Amino acid sequence: MEKQAANLYTRSIFKKFQEELVETLANPATKIDDSGTVATYRVAKFGEDHKANAVTFSSFEMKASCSCQMFEYSGIICRHILAVFRAKNVLTLPSQYVLKRWTRNAKTGVVVEERPSELPNSSRESLTVRYNNLRQEAIKYVEEGAKSIHIYNVAMEALLEASRKVVAVKNQGSGAAQGGTLANGGSKDLHTNEENQMESHQSVDEKEKHEKEKRIRELTAELESTNQRCEVYRANLLAVLRDMEEQKLKLAVKVQNAKLSLKE
Repeated sequence: MEKQAANLYTRSIFKKFQEELVETLANPATKIDDSGTVATYRVAKFGEDHKANAVTFSSFEMKASCSCQMFEYSGIICRHILAVFRAKNVLTLPSQYVLKRWTRNAKTGVVVEERPSELPNSSRESLTVRYNNLRQEAIKYVEEGAKSIHIYNVAMEALLEASRKVVAVKNQGSGAAQGGTLANGGSKDLHTNEENQMESHQSVDEKEKHEKEKRIRELTAELESTNQRCEVYRANLLAVLRDMEEQKLKLAVKVQNAKLSLKE
């Protein structure tokens, strides 16, 4: 989710989002009510139970609302909702929480959401990622398609076409599920040969050099980002430890006072 937000948001908005995401480590979510598809969570910082916030989460719509109303006021998702997402294993940020005005592509009027090119190794986690991605895209598609009769008709035609393609792939069996055949009927080998023919026009040495430089830049940027995150996490952890020590000290004082009152 953090990488997804970095690709979507502007730098300043991403920093604010990252602060909220880091704070989820100190704000655990506890389920207090569950009525099927909608559940209510209590989210509070360690040692500050009197400042708890209530978050309602719909697993069907992938929507949540928090009593702090930070998203409604600022357009940035709050730490309390993110804490619930963490508890529910929501791995990607739902599209309704990515406001166009905070994205890098705000001026173009189009929000391009990059999906991870590789799914996690765990088959269970891969299924979760695929399910979340499809559901978010479907919800966004429905919201857009219902805006007018014309858009609705176009959307329905597209859905019917997509349905036919999905059924066709399912009918091809397990080989298709592994991606052995392309949508246009060609094989992966044919596609690879076409790519190789195109790449043959480039110098092998230049290409290797370019790839190495690109990889170095990517690793450097990743290292920089990791260092920054580590600093943020370290600072947050220290703050949590300080809060816990303060709570411990207060409890010790209360115990001591109680003992003294008993002696009297």
